[in-house]
Amino acid sequence: MTRNYITRQEYDDWMHNCEALARALHYPMTPDMVNDSAGIVYGADQYEAFEKGLWSNDPYEVMVIFQSLNEAAVSGLPVKGAPYAEYSGLCDKIMIVHPGKFCPPHFHERKTECYEVMLGSMDLFYDPDPVKVGDEEVMSFHEMEKGDPWPENVALPKGREDTYKKLTSYKRLEVGDPKFVMQRKHLHTFRCPPDAKVPLCVREVSTYSHEPTEDQADYPVPMPSWKGLHDNTFLSPSANTGRLAQNIKE
Repeated sequence: MTRNYITRQEYDDWMHNCEALARALHYPMTPDMVNDSAGIVYGADQYEAFEKGLWSNDPYEVMVIFQSLNEAAVSGLPVKGAPYAEYSGLCDKIMIVHPGKFCPPHFHERKTECYEVMLGSMDLFYDPDPVKVGDEEVMSFHEMEKGDPWPENVALPKGREDTYKKLTSYKRLEVGDPKFVMQRKHLHTFRCPPDAKVPLCVREVSTYSHEPTEDQADYPVPMPSWKGLHDNTFLSPSANTGRLAQNIKE
């Protein structure tokens, strides 16, 4: 039977190693950022990554997110702007992905984000055309640039290959490259190349991140309409459920 958990020792080692990387890159870490929600395994079938080891180069949807800032930035806005405030705000996080591993394909209805590679290389896959959400007309200023064709022989997570089909554009981002902007409503994913000698560490600066963990009863929100608001739509149903909680075996 496929492993459906991570041990406490495995999880803590994973977090400590990733924290050391973030600190070495001078990312503004605080102790509360290292917790049982920072490591994300996108579905029960992805825990097999820890049987093989994170350095196995095998494709799984597993990553770490350390978030240093998530500010709604609503104070001072005109009251008439309240219905649109959920599309703004500020967020800063570092994401750490081991060789061959992926963040699963997804899009954000509200959030626009940009990437800066701090260590390693980033294989970015995306759809240059936006997802149609509802029937409301949306603003358009800069279209997403079309990327390059995919490199050959990209190993995808087993059983989830179909969720990558619409991401036809590819970009390799390296340390020192200009920030890459991913507009809201565009499908995207990324991985650390399987032959990498170091994990991918990428800094994401974005508008406010409406995270699934914010449905907690005591979590403060600036407006009642934001309570329980999620903005991560993964194409794999298992990835959607896996984003919410991890199975750590003590």
